[in-house]
Amino acid sequence: MKKTTLVFLFLLSALPLTILAANNDSIPPPKQPYHKNVIKFNPTPMLLWSWKNITFSYERILSPRQSISIELGYLEMPRLYEDTIARLVNITSHSKHGINATIEYRFYISQLNTRPIPAGLYIGPYLTYYGYSFKNDFDILHTSIDSTGTIKGNYWAFNLGIELGYQFVFWKRLTLDMVLLGPSLAYYGGKTDISGNLSGSQIQDMNEAIYEKLKERFPMIHSLSLDKSFQQTGKLDVVRWGLRYLVQIGFHF
Repeated sequence: MKKTTLVFLFLLSALPLTILAANNDSIPPPKQPYHKNVIKFNPTPMLLWSWKNITFSYERILSPRQSISIELGYLEMPRLYEDTIARLVNITSHSKHGINATIEYRFYISQLNTRPIPAGLYIGPYLTYYGYSFKNDFDILHTSIDSTGTIKGNYWAFNLGIELGYQFVFWKRLTLDMVLLGPSLAYYGGKTDISGNLSGSQIQDMNEAIYEKLKERFPMIHSLSLDKSFQQTGKLDVVRWGLRYLVQIGFHF
């Protein structure tokens, strides 16, 4: 709860900077942008999770100081298990998919930038969404009869925050966009469902094994304090702090 309060206070303290960037009428008029559009490729999810992740964004310049950006991509996480879970079931099939989407509004701080936007320092609010689903079929081990089951999961996260970044423009066309700091309030939700001829204690053992694998693969999971709720029910329903950072390569036209 203390972390959530600290993030909220940061967002509140950053709000005056956003207002100042949006209402700097006393500053001399900034230079007119060379072009109005930027198409960007975001390799960050690809580098963090899987080469199959493809994410693009589009930034539209609205004025010499402001722009809006929309991002959309395909999301895929690496497998947690290749064969067995908790020595209880043997995985026989894998299927998974997800999406990520972001909308952001940027205020370029013209008094600190000498070149027309989208080059320069910016600050502004953003909202991100991550949605991920998976389904695995399995055979139950150590049973005298043939028995199968499935494990399905649907998870999502919303992040509302304020970001600070810098965008370079080379030769009036090539862009390099970096979000340097993007704290947020984040909501994580979802549930894992396990079906099959399994007892309640066996399902709990599987949830515990999945949780341990999640902590191993994604260390930030530990900060969500899921030890009891997730292990017992497979349910995720928490509000915590989040952080956005990325690097994008784009074309200005």
